[in-house]
Amino acid sequence: MKKLVVVCMMLMAMVVGGCGGGDKITIGSVIFEASGEWFVEAIAGMDAAAAKHGVNLVKGDSRYDVAVERDLINEQVKNKAKAIVVCPLTVNESGEALKEVSEMGIPVVTWNTIVKPSPTAQIVVDNKVLGSATGEYLKEYVKKNDIKKLKALYVTDSSFSIGVERCNGFLDSVEPLVAQKILTVAAEVHGHLYEETCVTIEDLLNTQPDINFIWCWNQMTTKAALDTLKRLNRTDIMLAGTDMSMKFAREMLDGNINMIAITTQQPYEMGYQAVEAAIQAVKGDKTEATISIPTITYTKEYPDKLKEYVETHKKFVGE
Repeated sequence: MKKLVVVCMMLMAMVVGGCGGGDKITIGSVIFEASGEWFVEAIAGMDAAAAKHGVNLVKGDSRYDVAVERDLINEQVKNKAKAIVVCPLTVNESGEALKEVSEMGIPVVTWNTIVKPSPTAQIVVDNKVLGSATGEYLKEYVKKNDIKKLKALYVTDSSFSIGVERCNGFLDSVEPLVAQKILTVAAEVHGHLYEETCVTIEDLLNTQPDINFIWCWNQMTTKAALDTLKRLNRTDIMLAGTDMSMKFAREMLDGNINMIAITTQQPYEMGYQAVEAAIQAVKGDKTEATISIPTITYTKEYPDKLKEYVETHKKFVGE
């Protein structure tokens, strides 16, 4: 019953916010997190592409529930969406739901995560590269600062394909530091929710106060780590992670916590390209099967890049 209520509320929001397009082409969109800054930026990209082409973009939020995701997709098909743009939750379960849509002759475009079987088009970032880029920077940082010992805490993920890929990329990239016995892993914990991650990190730092490096797999867990370090005043611990935010940029510019690097995707570009590809497919234009978006690494060493990020991203946080 709770799930049904959630779906109904989401669909009502879709009717209020996404209909009334007259004869416009309707593109359906499903994501799994509409409130986070990263997704707000991606949604802005989707909205911009939809506005450019004069299409009606109907948006739904599955809130990390594959059953809700399937229901939203099916509802959009019933409401005559000409294409479906999805940030899928899982490779296989999401893929099966989208396979049914494809078999109806409706173009499917995925972004951020992949599905099987492959859709009409996919907008991707190599998540293994996303994870490894932070590790590559850490190796440079260790050498440049002549760091002899790192005792690390990793906040990782095994629930989502993108999380597994990021974590594998990072772990593989820092293996030389492990082999040289510069880096030892004090703990590796799975984290996703903010409050739980805060508690886990604080407990580990209380029991192992000599931890001096933390790496986190996504924006939410990196935020949890940053806030915990600030609350404990642990300015001695190096922090790195993935998925940039205004909070992280400002911390690297002016804060006390030693946040050394964030490797990020370009969510605005991903959202924009996803809707563009969907529109092309609806019109019968040639669409590339895979569109790759490069990653970016922000570090404390280059404050001008951080300042530029702040200026260009204020609009995504309501400033």
